[in-house]
Amino acid sequence: MMAPFAVLKKVWHSWIDDHVDHSLQLSSQDQMLDYFKQSEPENLKHIMITPGDPTTEVLAACFMSKINAILFDQGLAVRCHKIEIIETPTNTVTFSGDPAESICTDHYAGAELPWWQRPDMSINDLEL
Repeated sequence: MMAPFAVLKKVWHSWIDDHVDHSLQLSSQDQMLDYFKQSEPENLKHIMITPGDPTTEVLAACFMSKINAILFDQGLAVRCHKIEIIETPTNTVTFSGDPAESICTDHYAGAELPWWQRPDMSINDLEL
């Protein structure tokens, strides 16, 4: 083991438990974003913005990118090569491969790194 498992688990679980769990997942093009910006700006921090429709497949690719950004930021030579999200007892999404090839980033062209490529605890790129 190249890093204490407890350290990696703590960072990942903190992001999932404190930021992802119970977040509202919206596409970066969803018109509801304007409503939240104007009427409920205090809730922007609870909205996960996905590139394209917020499908479980997109989430899996974003999650893999996020965990790899965290691993890289901690100076670890390990990378996540497969991620599984269990939606229901009978439906699981498995993602492996390069997230950059699967995530549509047209909306983010020329911008800073999107949230899923940053090692911070963000789930969107909205400014309060």
